[in-house]
Amino acid sequence: AASLEVTVTGITAAKGSVRLALCPPQAGFPDCRTKAVRAVTLPVTGTAVRTVLSGLPPGTYAISVFHDANNNGKLDTFMGIPREGYGFSRNPPFRPRAPRFDEAQLAISGDMVASITLRYIL
Repeated sequence: AASLEVTVTGITAAKGSVRLALCPPQAGFPDCRTKAVRAVTLPVTGTAVRTVLSGLPPGTYAISVFHDANNNGKLDTFMGIPREGYGFSRNPPFRPRAPRFDEAQLAISGDMVASITLRYIL
């Protein structure tokens, strides 16, 4: 089994939680919460959070994450633009659309680490 240590940085307010989903291929990335291999909610107490996902089957995955500042369980948007911080594995550059799975994919085997920096637009 493999493990993945994920650090999420760039949190702008120490409130709410960070919601993370580890998505397999063909799961509807980035909104794959219901089909995620692992979904984690981490309380925010500072500018970064860290978790270790262990016991993972080796394979290709992508991570989507957002700062649920008001703890309502969803990424709040205004006219389709995120109002809360969000990020993806491999930190793909900003585009006026969500990244595709291949732009954020990680090949996981053994013990690995990933760092995701949140992006805030509004």
